[in-house]
Amino acid sequence: MALTGGVDYVVADLATTLCGKRQVPLPFFFSHTQNAHILMDAGVGAVVTSTPELFTALPKLQIIDPVDIPDGPLSFPDYLGGADRVIYTSGSSGRPKGVIIGDPQLSASLTALALVINAGPQDRHLSILPLAQLLEQICGIFLPILAGAETVMRFEATKALFGAPIAALTDAFEEVQPSTSLLAPGLLGRWVQDLKAASRHAPASLRFVAVGGASSSPALIYKAASVRIPVHEGYGLSECCAVVAMNRPGQNRAGSVGQVLDGLEVEIINNEITVTGPTIMAGYLNGTPAPERWYTGDLGHFDGDRLVIDGRKYALLVTPAGRNISPEWIESRVNADPRIVSSALALRQDGTLILIVVAVAPITGPEIVACLSDVPAYTQPDGLILTDPSHPDLVFAAGTPNRAVAHQLVNTADALPLAPFQTKESLAS
Repeated sequence: MALTGGVDYVVADLATTLCGKRQVPLPFFFSHTQNAHILMDAGVGAVVTSTPELFTALPKLQIIDPVDIPDGPLSFPDYLGGADRVIYTSGSSGRPKGVIIGDPQLSASLTALALVINAGPQDRHLSILPLAQLLEQICGIFLPILAGAETVMRFEATKALFGAPIAALTDAFEEVQPSTSLLAPGLLGRWVQDLKAASRHAPASLRFVAVGGASSSPALIYKAASVRIPVHEGYGLSECCAVVAMNRPGQNRAGSVGQVLDGLEVEIINNEITVTGPTIMAGYLNGTPAPERWYTGDLGHFDGDRLVIDGRKYALLVTPAGRNISPEWIESRVNADPRIVSSALALRQDGTLILIVVAVAPITGPEIVACLSDVPAYTQPDGLILTDPSHPDLVFAAGTPNRAVAHQLVNTADALPLAPFQTKESLAS
């Protein structure tokens, strides 16, 4: 499916699912090269799209107009069907990998999440994140349908995820008065700032706002609470059907991603988060079936029964002095500033630590350094590269940085020097 979102997307998704057809969403935020790779890798024979001109170079591909929407309410059976969907992850190499998610994985995930969110017919979900993402498909399509709830979509608000003004998102929450929603940390930070600037609070109708896709600093969670956003951080990945752990209402703790979902088992092996349970994918398309225990590539630990994420295993930076730095540790603090959409900490080939900041409003080096006042001196960047959301392929839709692009950028672009926050006197004390 090559649809940006809206009701057309939902009907096409449900029609494909209930007919037992394999579904392959084509994210509108992927490049043409990435989507061309998906079409070939998945062997797609037909595409549902409102922009057929984008596919004229592929004559063997059947083009289907979006499904006509009937008047009146739509009703669907409880059973989601037996088809699977192939969710292509962005991939650090730029070549997306197809994650096969079937009815068993979806059913297990929906059952567990329904208990966490306590979804019911009284709910109204405001769908902001792109529907091509598995997590929004679960939270914005299937959970509301199974709970008898309503979903409202506002694509103008979705555009804020890619650097458009945040006012459309703020207005959407005020107009729709939803009870639930799902946001990326960058969007959450900008919404918090917009509310603070206007001395306003989030709508009183909200009872559960999930945030995920990238790490959120405790400072951002506290700021959200100060404007009455009931935000709950979670953790997951497409290979485990989007969600592994989530903070529960009444048990929210900033700095953790909450308790593991019912039915899943998480074990930390050599500091890496591993998962077993019914939500693990069937496998990668054109690859071998998934093993019983999935090694996530994420580092973490438990604080009691709550999971804490320490960063990506393969993103770990090792300085010339032999110090290990999880870049997410620094990035989450910087990203708490609402002017910043995303950031990436990287090492130049000469061992210099450089911070890339993707901003939607002016911000200075001293302001960025001030965000890092509580981290050790060895983790603080020596240089700064400022850019904006239009930089090609630097930021994935979830707000996480493309580290391959970031590595190339820090080794080719000039960086502004950053004065360290700590003085020699304070370091010596």
